[in-house]
Amino acid sequence: MSSLIFTTDEKQVLVATDTLSVSPSGEPSSFMSKAVHIPHLKTIIAGTGIGGFANQWALTVSTQMVLRGVENLNFHTPDALRSLWEEYLDKYEMASSVTTTVYQFGFSEVTDKVVSFVYRSTHNFESEQLSYGTGFKPECTVPQGDLIKAIPKMMEQQRQLQTRVPAESRLYIGGEIQALYLTSEGCKSFKIGEFPDFMDHLQAIFENHTNQ
Repeated sequence: MSSLIFTTDEKQVLVATDTLSVSPSGEPSSFMSKAVHIPHLKTIIAGTGIGGFANQWALTVSTQMVLRGVENLNFHTPDALRSLWEEYLDKYEMASSVTTTVYQFGFSEVTDKVVSFVYRSTHNFESEQLSYGTGFKPECTVPQGDLIKAIPKMMEQQRQLQTRVPAESRLYIGGEIQALYLTSEGCKSFKIGEFPDFMDHLQAIFENHTNQ
């Protein structure tokens, strides 16, 4: 249900997402933050796929777990995500065919360098360490030059490609483009831009909630 574009090296992390959340039928339902910074762990948690799951995981991590850092978090994450995913599917009566992917980017408490991990429901949330570089989901082209300036065009391309995907499998991208920039000094949050139909989606969201 979302766009995620990120780039990493050993000293910094940039994570950009859209903010649109849709109903099961694809109608705009809300705007939400899809990447969360946890200051005491020097970590960003982000997610794609079913809406809200990564946010619920981030809340669990920040309020219910005693951890030294992102490496320690990575050790506990696979089992914890499996358990949380079962509860999530049951609570919201979701089909087992829905999927989610969780990303964790942070400064290692062992090396003081950036490390990144991905956990996919399709792989039973096994931990996969990511190499430095640029990643994105769903598919798009990465142009040369300044990535921040390129992100709006990349997300627009993602949207166009998704219009060719059957409605039941389509990822809906929209709202604003929000970014988190993490260094050893802290994390900066900023808006890169917004999609041309942002105001249309905003109006639809308020109308949908008013008519409920």
